[in-house]
Amino acid sequence: MSYRLRTYLLLLLALLTALPMSAKKKKPQMQQPQRPTLTVEQQQQFTYYWYAAKQAIEEERYPDALVLLTFCEELNPYDGATLDYLGTMYDAMNERETALQLYRRACEADPRDQWFHYAKMLSKRNREGDQDEAMRVMENAHRLDPANEELIEQLRQFYTERKQWKEALTMQDKLDAIKGYDAWSALNRYRIYAMWEKPKQAIEAIDKYLELDPGNLRFLMFRLELLEHFNAKPAERFAMYEQILSIDPGYTMILNNYAYLLATTGGDLAKAERMSSITIREEPDNPVYLDTYGWILYLQGQKQLALFYLEKALMYSTPETRSEIEKHLEKVKSEKK
Repeated sequence: MSYRLRTYLLLLLALLTALPMSAKKKKPQMQQPQRPTLTVEQQQQFTYYWYAAKQAIEEERYPDALVLLTFCEELNPYDGATLDYLGTMYDAMNERETALQLYRRACEADPRDQWFHYAKMLSKRNREGDQDEAMRVMENAHRLDPANEELIEQLRQFYTERKQWKEALTMQDKLDAIKGYDAWSALNRYRIYAMWEKPKQAIEAIDKYLELDPGNLRFLMFRLELLEHFNAKPAERFAMYEQILSIDPGYTMILNNYAYLLATTGGDLAKAERMSSITIREEPDNPVYLDTYGWILYLQGQKQLALFYLEKALMYSTPETRSEIEKHLEKVKSEKK
């Protein structure tokens, strides 16, 4: 077998085993074919070719499966499952336009169950109207199958990407009605409101879940992230840092960020220095932690010692951290002259 064909077949297997997106299977489970009005002989042929194709796919004989499914299409060009599997095969061979047309025909033949690949391919293209068509396809499938969790989740994601916040929240409400409220529900609502620039509602979404699980460090971090992003009052952020440290006293990133916030908002410098010293003891080569410690020492008036730690921070700096460290270092040096 040639390397190129082998690559196609591996891609095909990856695509087939990814259906649907929310569930990965070792081998694709083919649906029962839809049977329009065919003669008895045609029905027998269709069924034979279909299950022969199924067996070929299970045995990874993909060229044989392609031929057999093509026979099925010739017998019944309106069977959605056949068209969708053919589209998957052409998709794996990078024949995108052929795959798209097969996906479209599959969706037209069976809009309730064969929406996924057509909508997915449309949503990835940048051509005018494709996004709207993908949304129309999924909304139509949702009308036909309103309890399909995977479809509702896909719509929620799609509306969020398109900044249709109210529609995204409506989909989350529907998911909650089916599955019940859980951490993912809270997280999705938090993200939607945060991207919508509605900090109050975003915090309420986090707080609702924290009522159920008050010690959840992940959600406490989300809450702190919101307070930082929307520049909440220092006192609110102080309280959040204290709550997180009560659960994990050695969380170095939190110790560093809390120390820097205290130092830059007129807080307790002695407390900031104590916390910052823990971080450089734990990670002595971390440029961010060294910079924080050096800056706190400068604010305390210990300029010579501050210069030592800031120069060390610059030595270990990365392109992302260098600019801030250089500003602090320049400030300290300018006052030493």
